[in-house]
Amino acid sequence: MSLLLAVVAACGTSGPSATPGVPEPTPPPTPTLEASSSAQSSPGPTVGGFVFAAADIVGYYETLGYTCTGEQPSATAVGFTVRTCSLLDRAGRTRVIGVVTDAAGLVANGFASVAGASGETVLDPTVALDPLAAFLGAMLGEEQGAALVPWLAGHLGDAYAETTAGPITVATYTDAADQHSKLYLELANDEYLNAPGTPPPSGATSSP
Repeated sequence: MSLLLAVVAACGTSGPSATPGVPEPTPPPTPTLEASSSAQSSPGPTVGGFVFAAADIVGYYETLGYTCTGEQPSATAVGFTVRTCSLLDRAGRTRVIGVVTDAAGLVANGFASVAGASGETVLDPTVALDPLAAFLGAMLGEEQGAALVPWLAGHLGDAYAETTAGPITVATYTDAADQHSKLYLELANDEYLNAPGTPPPSGATSSP
């Protein structure tokens, strides 16, 4: 099964957005592939291909000024739980990340998106590359995340593109082929992809 549109499937919406007019927190440094470094002290189980525990990933983003939710049941992937974090950056773009865990608390899926500022109907992929590349490092570790950055740079902005990293399926996509104001990255293991109720994303043309 191809990856689902995680912000819809895991959260039941198109993803959290920062509230207009709310003052932005002290601008954090732009995330880099060192995103995983703060979690090095307590790496999570590597079952399913992910390196760090969900709490460490979420905790890292909280240190960058993201506002994170508590655990919530997935709206469509039966038996899974999701936490999301969001940040309105200095350019007025909304960054969102989410971490989905299985019944045992192990990471099974992660998603991230960057949405253009008001009136930015086409988001330049280069402005979304750094935060989405950083998310690769936070989910897979610095070395494996860095190895995927050239692929991401080459496909970010595509309606749908998919690759694999060991047992992990990685996809980047847009809301629709003609909508480029919001760019997504998602990573999932087979347990998540095969979960009851997990649909493919719009733009995915086939299922493995």
